[in-house]
Amino acid sequence: MKENLLYFFKPLNHFYGVGEKFYKSLERLLSRPRVLELLFHFPTGFTDRTYTAPLSHIQTGKIATLKVSVLKHIQPPFKRGKKIPYKIICTDNTGNITLNFFQIYDYIKNNLQVGKSVCISGKVESFNGELIMIHPDYIVPVENFDDVAIMEPIYPLTYAVNNKMIVSLVRQVLKTMPNLPEWQPEADISFSDAIRILHTDFSNEKLRAKAKSRLAYDEVLANQLSLALSRNKVKEQCETQIKTKGMFRTALLKSLGYDLTNAQKRVVGEILTDLSSPLRMLRLLQGDVGSGKTIVAIIALLEIAEFGGQGAFMVPTEILANQHFETITKLLSNSGLTDKVKPILLTGSDKGKVKKAKLEAIKNGDANLIIGTHALFQNDVEFKNMQLAVIDEQHKFGVHQRFELSEKGGENRANILAMTATPIPRTLAMTSFGDMDLSIIDEMPPGRKIVETNLCSQSKLQQVISLIQTRLENNQIKKLYWVCPLVEESEKLDLTAVIERFEDLKKTFGEMVGLIHGKMKPDEKDNVMLDFANPNGKVKILLATSVIEVGVNVPEATLMIIEHSERFGLSSLHQLRGRIGRGGDKSTCLLLHTDKLTKVAKSRLSILKQTTNGFKIAEEDLKLRGSGDVLGIRQSGQIDFKIADLSEDTDLFFAAMQDTKNILATDKGLLNERGTNLRLLLTLFEYKEQLKNILAG
Repeated sequence: MKENLLYFFKPLNHFYGVGEKFYKSLERLLSRPRVLELLFHFPTGFTDRTYTAPLSHIQTGKIATLKVSVLKHIQPPFKRGKKIPYKIICTDNTGNITLNFFQIYDYIKNNLQVGKSVCISGKVESFNGELIMIHPDYIVPVENFDDVAIMEPIYPLTYAVNNKMIVSLVRQVLKTMPNLPEWQPEADISFSDAIRILHTDFSNEKLRAKAKSRLAYDEVLANQLSLALSRNKVKEQCETQIKTKGMFRTALLKSLGYDLTNAQKRVVGEILTDLSSPLRMLRLLQGDVGSGKTIVAIIALLEIAEFGGQGAFMVPTEILANQHFETITKLLSNSGLTDKVKPILLTGSDKGKVKKAKLEAIKNGDANLIIGTHALFQNDVEFKNMQLAVIDEQHKFGVHQRFELSEKGGENRANILAMTATPIPRTLAMTSFGDMDLSIIDEMPPGRKIVETNLCSQSKLQQVISLIQTRLENNQIKKLYWVCPLVEESEKLDLTAVIERFEDLKKTFGEMVGLIHGKMKPDEKDNVMLDFANPNGKVKILLATSVIEVGVNVPEATLMIIEHSERFGLSSLHQLRGRIGRGGDKSTCLLLHTDKLTKVAKSRLSILKQTTNGFKIAEEDLKLRGSGDVLGIRQSGQIDFKIADLSEDTDLFFAAMQDTKNILATDKGLLNERGTNLRLLLTLFEYKEQLKNILAG
């Protein structure tokens, strides 16, 4: 059985015809040139070579497969600057056809010797009243007719790899592909047969759909099973039950001056239940920008402080870390908890004695609420008794990093509360965060006004600038964001455009314009952001790349201008829009777009006008852009499905989730016959290391 499984991980240079050059080309095409990657490299269509007819009645413009005899070769005359084809005249006794070759090789001359009967396949055309075929796709002896792929699959290709090479290699691999034990006992089609069907059978669409569904379910089941095993293993590692009288929590809530929404109260209840259970908390909290996730996280951290433990609050930027530190310090002061909860701020900017003192306070437990950036991951950060790690904007960090931070809690790993303001479609949440329980704040605090969203052509830019100038002068606008796109593929070009826009706006608005982009030093960005956040600051217009997607709270900002909005994902636009409308005044988001906007692009942007529901927007984004772009980052821990489609195969995800529950309810260690087969499935879909760690011992 092990040999059968190992076959799928066999390098492709073990097969006939795969030399060093071809192997390197396969590396570009498949990333990892192994049997498994080749078998999952499915055709996108097929070429029908079934048409045949006597040359006297043949239809031109069609691909035909013909049996002919070679009559003669015609050597082209030499003409400077003009390419004349080498011609080979063939016949089937009802008519003639000329094979034209603009490059002639020895194998062509050898296979098309005068008098020889051959099988050819290619497109038949007419030129000056004669039938011609330019460079036939196949030339084989009549006795080797079966070597012609009558229904030839068409594969995605790369430089130096043609379709015939892939077809030939796939044929070799399929001939020797072994069968594996069945992990889907109710399946109509086996794993190996499903692969064969998708590579070779183009006549039966229903059968092909069944085969694809079978493999997609295998892939999804492997994903859901690995996540469930990981979740079970991690949850078992917590023995501390966090139970308090809730005095800190009560003091905070009394000092707020407003009531939590019902959604916030529900989520707080879910978190407190997790913390007080004997199982480790592993929870993802979703909620739109401004829905009140932060106060929920602070309540959880106060619960830990009252219990006598330490809590860490990790955020992706120093700007946000500073904001949270100030917010928490103010809340503690207002609620009379300053002497009981000792917050500390740790970022990459901390150096020398300052950093050393902070690290010592964390290590000896003097600080029991630590706010910081990725600096919290560093080896020199030691906690005395960390019980909870709150991770804000989870998708900005690699999936593995939440585990790194939780391990700071020692052998008895810390509880985890991850948060995101990026609405995640349910199928994507199941696959990228499926090892976590899910909480959703689906209610906005009272008083939040809906942001009006409008589309505007980039050609009207000067009119927009004039309107802003008038409204700033009349105090109708106090603060506004101006966002320019910045993507990795054209970063230098985009950055130049951002700086040019900055210089352009300064001509009209002078010192009122502040600039922020990713290449600036952290303290430079902080200074601009803090000035913009200050109601009395000189910066009224914050020109930025999408770094402000996660940024400071500026209630005075009531206008958001987004240039070339067609280049952003819908979820990114929605999150940027959430930066405004945080005060009581009416707010507007203006999506500037290119003049040559396609109907599809315009329809896509119009979704932002139609709804402020982040989850509906995220679902549309998933269909249009794929999972990595919805999350805003292609991270190493994120699943990139080869067969299953997150937007189309929703039913499979829910079925696999239920199947996983049933499997583990009766066979937690995957030890029975199906469980043993499922271990093969996990290995096949690259969960081998995870499986080893999860089931160790």
